[in-house]
Amino acid sequence: MPHRIVPIGPPASVDILTLMAQSRTLLLFDPDAQPQCWNERMSATEYAVLYSGIQPIPSGHTDDAPVSGPSCTVFSTLSEAEEYAAQQVALIPTLRCRIYDHHGLAIQPIREIRGSQHKGESEISARFRRWAGSILFFGGLALVAFDWSADFKLSWPATIGIRMFPVGLVLLVTELVIVITARRAHRDGR
Repeated sequence: MPHRIVPIGPPASVDILTLMAQSRTLLLFDPDAQPQCWNERMSATEYAVLYSGIQPIPSGHTDDAPVSGPSCTVFSTLSEAEEYAAQQVALIPTLRCRIYDHHGLAIQPIREIRGSQHKGESEISARFRRWAGSILFFGGLALVAFDWSADFKLSWPATIGIRMFPVGLVLLVTELVIVITARRAHRDGR
């Protein structure tokens, strides 16, 4: 006798994330899993979203159970990972999502999506490069010139100046390269 399926009622509303192929959440390092690293537990066709900033709570997580560490969300396609990352960044503006393939952190991320309020962790600002570079460069030159005018009798100004000068020069040259590159990109319409 064939089985009959009887609908019980109207279909329940479905969250957009459940419409995507099943994603899974992996701890970045799980000592209980084999292999332990997140990217070694992915297939070659999967993509992982890693978070910087406040990490979203994984779906299915209850408030009682503590989150045991940083995690990533793995998707079967790049488009699903990008869509999920864009949604998370829209929900949490201070978040940055980076998408990696099965090679993990060994290579650059495939895509990076930043929230509107995300601040980089270790980026040196242009203002710092200009001010610190100028102070170190010209201060170092002034100390060397001062000691030179005294026939290097003091020696400490030249010793300090010689150490300040190259650091200032590196900061100023770095800023100059960044400005020139940005102007070229703007001029070329990139």
